[in-house]
Order: sequence, then structure tokens, then C-alpha cells
Amino acid sequence: MKKLVFACVAALACLLIVSCSEESDAPLFPEDKISEEMELELSGWKVDSLDKENKVIYVKPAKGWQDSLVLDSLALPGCSALYLAADDDLIDPALGEKLVPGTVISTADTNQVSIVALDSYNRVVGVWLVVWDLPKTPKSSDSRGGASSDAKPESSESSEPASETPSETPTESSSDAALNSSSGESESGEGSSELPGNSSSSEGAIPSSSSEAVQPQKVKLADLSVENGTVTVEGSKVYVEMPYGTDLSNIQLVPLDTANDLIRPVEMEFEDADGNVGTYSVVAGVQLPGSDFSARNDFWATTSDAMATEGSGKAVFTIRMTSAANMVFSDGKMSLTSLVVTGAGDVGLFDIDGGWKLAGGFYYAGTFSGTDCASIYQAENSSAGTDDADFSVYMSYGKPFSARPNSFKVKYSYSHVAGKNTSYPQKSLIYVLLVSAGGKVVATGAIMDETAVENSERVVNLSYGGDPFGLLTGDYPVAAGLELGTGEENVASIHVMFASSAYAHVAAGGILGQAEKNYRGGENSSLTVDDFKLIY
Repeated sequence: MKKLVFACVAALACLLIVSCSEESDAPLFPEDKISEEMELELSGWKVDSLDKENKVIYVKPAKGWQDSLVLDSLALPGCSALYLAADDDLIDPALGEKLVPGTVISTADTNQVSIVALDSYNRVVGVWLVVWDLPKTPKSSDSRGGASSDAKPESSESSEPASETPSETPTESSSDAALNSSSGESESGEGSSELPGNSSSSEGAIPSSSSEAVQPQKVKLADLSVENGTVTVEGSKVYVEMPYGTDLSNIQLVPLDTANDLIRPVEMEFEDADGNVGTYSVVAGVQLPGSDFSARNDFWATTSDAMATEGSGKAVFTIRMTSAANMVFSDGKMSLTSLVVTGAGDVGLFDIDGGWKLAGGFYYAGTFSGTDCASIYQAENSSAGTDDADFSVYMSYGKPFSARPNSFKVKYSYSHVAGKNTSYPQKSLIYVLLVSAGGKVVATGAIMDETAVENSERVVNLSYGGDPFGLLTGDYPVAAGLELGTGEENVASIHVMFASSAYAHVAAGGILGQAEKNYRGGENSSLTVDDFKLIY
């Protein structure tokens, strides 16, 4: 039994390191570290040559012809598991039998097997071939069909005695031969450890000798599709768009045999319409429900319903708070307006004005628990006085989300009415925050206009690991307790905000003659949004 070391010191180690990490210059997950050594022990075989360019290892018997490869041991730290491929696809193979000590691979009726390496997330990170010469047969025999019943295969080294050769060449198919095990499993594959999502094996052409070039079968770009989604090719990028709520870490592209984690870009090779093979960056994403603004959607929350509902609070006498709805959907657009909430008191037969506070119009990804104007005018204050009332305490921010868009695009108009409060001047607000499960802000992007904008379409790049707009430190309506992350964290939720006045989540004002100078924004300022899209 000879020790076959596929790290043939530096050369083969390089081959296998590249195989397990070629999709990225740095591992997607810090714990996925690939060893610089990989060892494989087989019974009676040795390395003949190595084709690093095509990732092919040619082996031959150490002595006489062997009708099988028997795996003694296999070690490749950093790769979670190794499998025999169940088909001839070298890019995205179906998985066959898991390689463990004692696995038997027939060498009689095929001259190659593919070995597939998976990482700890069951993603294919390496595929390479082990190839050998079939034994020579008499001239009367078919060059691919095996010898006649009384013919014996010759050894690849002619000096070996004929007694060491088998008396008959097996006739099972190449894919079946690659899946036989020492335990005598049946052709049905009973007992194999195929992972969920892998298709059954399919046969393909196999070169008849190691002198032939081994070329992987390429998938055509035009053939790519996905159930319930769309596939779009843009230059060297393949974008897969799925419905909101889809698990992007388990996307099955047709005609690939295995599912892939497409939350972050994955490098794959495809063939274009002219037959050219190239490397493409494949990534999946989703759009947010109702982001065309043709109608209101429950994905989004608003303060407008509370603004439109009369409320009351207690001071020295009962204070009645009123305003109007400040969100409107019309002609495929959504408009938000900053309006005043008025407080008035009933004392006998007389109505006495109490005060005025300005509240912005807000439409955002999340929920709002405020129920009426009292929620806006006094928020959590115990009385209906004229103190500032931060009604963002009723806002819960964010919806589940795992994708990593590069930017967002929005069509909008903004009508500007200046306010008198110089500490909190009137400006619009549109923002996107990507947030991790631990409350780290992964990426930020925002629009803040202080002058009127008419029918504009803008693209805003998301800053991963940065907050150039000061969203986390600028008294804007954002979730409490967020901290800026590095940008490498996994995304767990998306926070999106549309507001007619950036600071008017705090209702501020006062009594007659004093209210306007305290408003955090300008009364009747408005933001109209036509379309919103995430770009990947």
C-alpha cells in the first residue's frame, strides 16, 4: 500500500488550496480556513503526472493492474466533506457517495472519477479529476466496450505477470462504477449520503485515456432559470431576483445540480451565446413589497392613521387633539405631508385653544403602535402640555432581510417650506439601513434635501461599514441602540424610512404666537415617492 500525497509537496497543495478557495480572495466566513496539505492513501496506486491548469491528477498502478481504487485515508482540513461526483459536471456536480476509508472505486470500465469538496455550509468549493489509463485489450475487442470473455486486460506495466489481472472486464456503467463501495451497496445508491437538493446522477462522455484533454461541461447563460424568480445577465454579473421572504442562502439555479448560497456574490463559469466561456459573479436579491407605491402595503407602517384620529388628554381640563391624514396614495405615487396637530379644551360652553405642534408624515418598514392624535401630541408625557413629544417611541423599525444590495434607486419629488427652528431646519429624509442580528449597522445610505426637488431619479450607493450621513448620531428617527459595524456582518433586517420632515418625529410647538418658531420642520412640506428599488 503506497501513500499518495496530493500535496506533492508544493505543486499539488497549491492545486487543492485553489480548488477550495478560488471563488474569493478571502474566505466568506473567517472559520473556513483551508489547510496547505492534503493527503490521500490508496491501495496499489501512485501519481503518474499532474495537470494543474485543468486540475487533473493522473494515477497508475504501483504494480500490476488493479480493478479498483480502495481509499485508505483522506485528509483535507478546512473542507467539511468530500464526495464522489454522481455525474460528469465539473462546475456544479451532483453528489454521490461520501468518501470515507474503505470506499472502493472501480477502475475497470471508466478511466476517471470526480472528487467534490464541500465547506461547512455544504457549498461546493472544489472539483477535480483523478484519471488513469484503461488496460490494453486485443485488437479484436471494441476500444471502449471491454475485452471478450476469455481475454485478460494487460497491465499498464508489461513486466507484471498475467496472474495479477482480472479474468473479465466488468460491464457496469461509468457512473455506477464510481459509486460502488466496500459494503456492496446496490446500484440504486441505497445507503449513500446524497445531500438534499442534489439531483440524480447522469452519464456523460469520458475520455478514453489520460492523453486526452479533460474539459468541463459548461452551462449556457441562456439556459439559466430559477423557480419563482428571474435571472438577468448584466455584463459579467448574473443577477437572480427572488420574491421577498425567499431563503437566498439556498438558491437552486436550473440546470445546475446543487443549490448555492447567493447572498454574497459567487464566481461561476458559464458559456455565452458565442460559445465563449467566462467567469461571472452570481448574486441573488429581493425587492421590498409595495415599493412601486401603487397601493399601501402592510410591509410598511405609517403615523398617518393616528394623525387622522381624534384623541384626548388630561391637563387642568380635557384637551381634544385633532389633525388630518398626512399620507395619500394616488396615481401610483405616495405623498407625505407635515401637518399641525391642534389641541383644544372644553370649559363649559366655551372652546379654548390649547396649543399647536407640527408632526411629519412617515412611511417606513416596521410597525407603529400609536392609535390617535394623543399619541402624536403628547406621546408618553403624562399631560397634554406643550412640551416636545417624541412619538418615535411608538415606532418599531425593520423587517427581516438578508440580501446585500449595492445601492438603492428612488423616483421622487420634494416640496420645501422653510421652518423657523434653526436647530432643526426643514429637510426631507429617505434612508436605508442594513442591520445585523446583533444590532450592528452593516450599511447606510440616505437622501436629505433642503431645497425643492421636482421629478428626480437618484441612485444612492450604500456605505458598508460607514455612516457618511450621520444617521446614527443626528437626531433622526432611527432605532435605539444601533452601533456602526464593520460592514462584514451578516444582514438580518432592513430599515427604510420616507419622511416629509427629517426631525418632525418629535412633535414640537407651543401656544399662539410661539408655536411656529419651535416646529421641527416646515408646515405643508411634502415628499412624494413614485418608485423605490434596491440594486445588487
